[in-house]
Amino acid sequence: MTTLDDEAVSRRAAMVDALTASGHALRPGVAAAFREEPRHTYVPRFTRSHQIADGTWVSEEVNHTHPDWLNWVYLDQVLLTSTWPSMSSSTVPSLMADMLDALDVRHGVTVTEIGTGSGYNAGILGRLAGDENVLSIDVAPELVSAARAALDAAGHGEITVVCGDGGSDGVVRPDSTDRLIATCGVSSLPAAWRRAVHPGGVVVVPLGAGIAVLDIDEQHGAQGRFLPTGAYFMSLRPADGAPLMPRPDNPEGPAEPCTMPVTAWNDSEFTFLVSFWLRLEDVLTDSASDALTVWHRDGSIATITTNGIARQAGPRRLADLLGSPLERLQGARPAVAQCVSNRGRPRRDTDRDR
Repeated sequence: MTTLDDEAVSRRAAMVDALTASGHALRPGVAAAFREEPRHTYVPRFTRSHQIADGTWVSEEVNHTHPDWLNWVYLDQVLLTSTWPSMSSSTVPSLMADMLDALDVRHGVTVTEIGTGSGYNAGILGRLAGDENVLSIDVAPELVSAARAALDAAGHGEITVVCGDGGSDGVVRPDSTDRLIATCGVSSLPAAWRRAVHPGGVVVVPLGAGIAVLDIDEQHGAQGRFLPTGAYFMSLRPADGAPLMPRPDNPEGPAEPCTMPVTAWNDSEFTFLVSFWLRLEDVLTDSASDALTVWHRDGSIATITTNGIARQAGPRRLADLLGSPLERLQGARPAVAQCVSNRGRPRRDTDRDR
C-alpha cells in the first residue's frame, strides 16, 4: 500500500464516521462499502465551489497535485467532474448514502444504475450487490470511457457499463433487474424504468426536487414515498443531447409587487412543490445579493428583488406562477410538515426480492 492509499483509508474512515454520526449510511453494508470504495480513484480532477469570507461563492479547479486534493475528495460535498456538454458531478456522499440505504441492496440482487457519471456510485453498488450484478448506463461516451477505466482501477472489472439512452426500452430492458437507481433528475417516472424492475423490486429516483422511493407491483405500477431531504440532480439527457437553455434578455416589463420573497427559493418544501408546477430541468436561476432571476426553457424570465418587486417577460409570468405555490404552501404548512415527516417511513415488511 502506498502513502496515498494509507492516507485515503484514514480519510474515508473519518468521512464514514461523520456520515453515520449524522444519520446517514445506516445500513451496515452501505457504511462498509463507503469505507472500502476509493472515491479519489474516480475524481482525479474536479471543480470545487466554496464560499469565501465576504460571502461570495468562488470555483476552483483542483487535481491530484493540489495539496488539499485528497482532503477535499473525502469531504461531504459535491464535486463537479465534467462540464458542458457532458455535465457530470460526484454526488454528495451523504445523499448517496441515503439513496443506497433506501434502495436496500444485498449481495446477489441485480441493480441497474441510470447515470454512471464518475463511476463512484457504481463501484459502491458493486460492493453491495456483487460486481457481476451491476449494470450502469450513461448517455455520454466520454463519461462511460472514464468511468470504465476508474472502475477497472478500483478492482470492479465485472461491473457492466453501457453507453446509451437510459430512458428508453431499447437500453433498459423489461423485467431485467431487482433494483433501479437513477443519479439524474426527471419530472416524471419513465415507463421504461417501471417495466425494467421485477415486481417486488424498488426504484430510487430524483423526482422533481425530491428523492422518490418506489415499490413496483405485479402490474409494474409504482407507489411509495419521498425521502425527507430534497435534492437537485442534473437532468436525464436523451441520446441526441439536450439543447442549451440560453438566458433571455433581462426583463424590461413594469415593476410589480411580488408575493414570493427571494429567500423562498432556499425553502426545500417550496421548491419541492414548485418542481411539480414547473419541470426543474426547464428552469435555471441566477442569484445576486439583492435579487433572484429565474428563467424557463420557453423564454420566460423574471427578476425578483429582495424588496418584493418583480419584472417579468416572455410567454408566461414566472413571478406570478411562483407566488401561487408559495401561497398554497403557507396555507398548508401543518399538512406539508406531516407529509415531509411521512417521507421518511421505513419500507414495508412485505417488500421482497426476485
